[in-house]
Amino acid sequence: MFVITGASGRTGRAAAEHLLAAGHRVRAVGRSAGRLADLAARGAEVCEADPADPGALTDALRGADGVYAVIQPNYLPHHPDFGAFQDRVADSLTRAVAESGATRVVGLSSWGAQHAAGTGPVAGLHRFEQRLSAVPGVDTLWLRAGYFMENLLDHIGTARAHHRISAPFDPGLPLPFVTTRDIGSRAGEALAAGAWCGTEVLELQGERDVSMREAVRLIAEAVGADDLTYEQTGLADFRAGLREAGVSENVADMMTEAGEAINSRHIRMRQPRTARTSTPTSVERFIEDEFAPRFRTARPTEGG
Repeated sequence: MFVITGASGRTGRAAAEHLLAAGHRVRAVGRSAGRLADLAARGAEVCEADPADPGALTDALRGADGVYAVIQPNYLPHHPDFGAFQDRVADSLTRAVAESGATRVVGLSSWGAQHAAGTGPVAGLHRFEQRLSAVPGVDTLWLRAGYFMENLLDHIGTARAHHRISAPFDPGLPLPFVTTRDIGSRAGEALAAGAWCGTEVLELQGERDVSMREAVRLIAEAVGADDLTYEQTGLADFRAGLREAGVSENVADMMTEAGEAINSRHIRMRQPRTARTSTPTSVERFIEDEFAPRFRTARPTEGG
């Protein structure tokens, strides 16, 4: 029995689907059973549990041969203190692992989580790693994933309306773009294999590093928008734009700090790129399968 927390999220759903397809028993855990109905239809046991409720999570984790532990990375734009939210969920997951008797955990983390500070929301994942890794008798594999390709989807409206994609990253900076589906699939593979001992870290770096300039060029080619360009947004303007969009001051500060950390290479991959640290989906494939269809059907004013 493999227990997947955050099963309604992108990586959790992919992990559950991978394990179910391989014939394993899966218990999918989420806030709402309704959002997990498709996994139930595929044979998963569904369990409702709030991620900040250690008692409910403990019950959900009982009898698990392996656990996928996730603090879902939906930054809750209006949250006044997202770091505190991360800590509450991390404490809840840690207590549930300790009290349920689970002994094998794959945890979702992020590139840059080796640092305690200066990384925006990634610092919360550093604390999560430290807390959960301290539970005695538990073998924990941390997947430090790179920059989600799905973040490109947030730019569709602006690309349609203004023929540009803007972000705070240096245009030529290589980024380890990785899809959430590949992350979830790797989590499922790791749980099924169980081939680690103690606490280990595996960076997931995507198919190859791609800069924002190259990513936008590939998007332009795929959707036939020759005038689509990349525009680097200054960090102050980036923060101001987040605030104008209704993002809380706390989260805007976090995201600005993360942008600065990526540009300065404070957030960067440390492990060499190998078959193990790479994942299969290329940026070109993601654009063709995910970005381009949405771009063609989106209203030009969306996200403008």
